[in-house]
Amino acid sequence: MRKRPPDSNSGSTHSVPPLPDRFFDQYASAPRVGDDPELHGGRTRQSPHVEGLWPTHVYCEWIPAETESTRLESLVPQDASSLVHSPLGAPLALHVSLSQSLMLATPDRDTFVNSIRAAVDDNLASFSLKFESAEWIANPSHTREFYILRTAPCDQLTALLDATNRVCRAMSYPTLEDAGFHVSLAWRLPDQANRKRIRLSDSDDSTQDVFDELEVKIHAVKIKIGRTVHRKELKS
Repeated sequence: MRKRPPDSNSGSTHSVPPLPDRFFDQYASAPRVGDDPELHGGRTRQSPHVEGLWPTHVYCEWIPAETESTRLESLVPQDASSLVHSPLGAPLALHVSLSQSLMLATPDRDTFVNSIRAAVDDNLASFSLKFESAEWIANPSHTREFYILRTAPCDQLTALLDATNRVCRAMSYPTLEDAGFHVSLAWRLPDQANRKRIRLSDSDDSTQDVFDELEVKIHAVKIKIGRTVHRKELKS
């Protein structure tokens, strides 16, 4: 067996650059069709699967660096399922929602994407987000609870939400009102009624340390329809 020639650079180490977020657009996970909670980690689908309707979501994505994922994981409560890492420990992309979970009719798909792209101001520049609090919230149907990080006030997010809502309203789809912009870190099934929801404010030293270290860079708006991800770039 031939020996491999020695590498003249074998003494040096090279860090592998992170994958561009467009990679994740192309390799989104396959949807699990059906309404059986066993297909969704014990969760009940908010919108039952209907042939001819496409699950749709408008959002800003955040792909944390490895050090950021580690800091975020330290905030995940022990009684919750992490959204920061997969069950195998792989870091996951996170997001800030700009729409509800919509079910788009097949003929509306292209119009919806083009309308979102047109509604977002071409002069809106990329921006950064910071966090100010952490707490439990319930989804509208009260079938799940999410542990979230609330963002600090952000005019750019408000402008993006307004643009998305204009399109949804014009096409007779539900709007996302009073968003309270946030990133979900974990989820759990509902606990017993009237259980106190723990809120960690900016007075909590350990949580505040994480907030101070994190800064989310937003460069695009994403529209996911089924397995396909479309994007609207923000001004550099």
